[in-house]
Amino acid sequence: MESGAGGVQGRQSPGRLLLDEISPYTWGLIGMLALASIYGSYDSLSDAYGDRRLGHIPLVAPSVVAIWVSFELLWRRTALTLPHRLFITCILTPLPSVIISTIAWAAFGASGYGQDLITSTSEGIYDHYYWPRDARGLAAAPLMFFGGWGVAGFMGLMSLLIVVLPVKAFLATRELTAGTQLDPSAASGAAVVRMAFGAMSVGTLAAISSAADGPGLLTLGLLAVTVALLAGAAAIAVRLPRR
Repeated sequence: MESGAGGVQGRQSPGRLLLDEISPYTWGLIGMLALASIYGSYDSLSDAYGDRRLGHIPLVAPSVVAIWVSFELLWRRTALTLPHRLFITCILTPLPSVIISTIAWAAFGASGYGQDLITSTSEGIYDHYYWPRDARGLAAAPLMFFGGWGVAGFMGLMSLLIVVLPVKAFLATRELTAGTQLDPSAASGAAVVRMAFGAMSVGTLAAISSAADGPGLLTLGLLAVTVALLAGAAAIAVRLPRR
């Protein structure tokens, strides 16, 4: 993720520059998931027990887009900085899917046909799996919008931290050191970058393990590896010449 291409960036508006970073494959994926989300929203009306699971598609679709965009960085070159890529991955590209899912979900749920189908299929049970009594019709729109967007941002960020950036540190070290004082051409400078991003990946897994009440031994082991990697990176970094 290079900070160059200043001449090109200077001639484009920031919004245009960000939109240009969204690949045609991503737009195609958004389109396919939009159709799937519309069908999943319709199917959820009659799936009172949640057996078919197609009603999950509208909520999952934005996360799929965010994960795809994060993994695209493994083979795509970009002139944008890391903060810009974080914004694109976690905030910008999931938004069209979130909007489409929310509109489809709320429209089906608020329609007379949808409400009748929800009521008829959930008779005799405590509540509808996808359409509980306190979140039907337009009341479900904020839940779908903010829930889908928030989960997508989290999944995109986790993909970057755990997989993409650590792998990128090995495959394209120079991109990750752009704008720093480290010399990626030196073996020791590359080692610092790789160890630091490795520590970020393992440390994120440790945080997830702790938050999910995972095995204590696993969490401690991940933390120990994280500390060891950070200590090794720091020990090498203090002896490096600066550019």
